[in-house]
Amino acid sequence: MIFGLEIYPARTYTPANSVIGGEPCTRWLPKAVQLEGGYILTGRDVVRDGAHPSRWPLDRAPLPLETSVPGVFAAGDVRYRSIKRVASAVGDGATAVRIAHEYLAADGG
Repeated sequence: MIFGLEIYPARTYTPANSVIGGEPCTRWLPKAVQLEGGYILTGRDVVRDGAHPSRWPLDRAPLPLETSVPGVFAAGDVRYRSIKRVASAVGDGATAVRIAHEYLAADGG
């Protein structure tokens, strides 16, 4: 976020809460994937109750990194409440692979 930028000599620009590179590209996802501000809801953030049009359909809770579509996982900066750092995104990816393997093994895949 940029709160103020001073350029020599004596010009000050103050944008209102600018974010560089912070807009997720999720418009292509189907409506079944729950979003918040363009970011994908995963795990405990997935809406399970209420009137949300794409609420969680299963009796079990979503797995960590699992989207509102059972068996579909999201990792990295596109996730709602992610840390937005490269190392975190890499860790998310490794975790998503592990969880996907466990999901497939439990499902007989």
